[in-house]
Amino acid sequence: MPRRTATIVLGALLLAAGVLLLLEATGLMEAVGVLWGLLFLAAGAAFGVLYATDPSKWWAAIPAGALLGLGVLVLFDEIGVPGSQQWGGALFLGGGGAGFAAVYLRDHRRWWALIPAGVLITLALQALLTAAAQEEQAGGVLFFVGLAVTFALVAVLPTGAARNRWAWIPAAALAVLAALIALEATALLSAVSYLWPLALIAAGGYLIVQALRRRHDAPGHGPAPGSGSTSHAARDR
Repeated sequence: MPRRTATIVLGALLLAAGVLLLLEATGLMEAVGVLWGLLFLAAGAAFGVLYATDPSKWWAAIPAGALLGLGVLVLFDEIGVPGSQQWGGALFLGGGGAGFAAVYLRDHRRWWALIPAGVLITLALQALLTAAAQEEQAGGVLFFVGLAVTFALVAVLPTGAARNRWAWIPAAALAVLAALIALEATALLSAVSYLWPLALIAAGGYLIVQALRRRHDAPGHGPAPGSGSTSHAARDR
């Protein structure tokens, strides 16, 4: 998109937003909400075209996804789609996550975009699950599972010249947290309450044993060289 055209499109969007704000303030139009939704969709489409036509404008995918999701959310709410107030927020979160995912797909060297993409998409799925099942515990498990999968993808997907093996560490930790939350929702809650104390005791004992072993093996704590022969000579005298 030429710079002149992009400037004209941005100016038109700002002009339309100003008109809508004025109509809303004066109360001259009741369907302002629908127009706001259409305006968000138009703005998201403009950023999407900018992303698609100019490889250097990779950042445009982020507002494109967010604005498209927000536009659909506003339209669904204004039209009165059943359940939109419960799960409509997932549209906005999912749109933002899709925008970050598009940044990574454009150039794998921008692997960092996988993290916000995974977080936002996980939050969108969590919102859908909570609205559908009304189960907060399951939503918590899904949140940590989604984060664990996100960091696992950072570790295994192509990322240019970067080697992100470090991502396995937070992936494993988040997977353990998801497992613990899942166990708390079952009859194994009493067993889980003993797990952390036992793990801490084992870790503390291991550190103490290792520290004492290193101290015993240190050069200054062993028998001095020649001390045995010296003692024998003294005994012989």
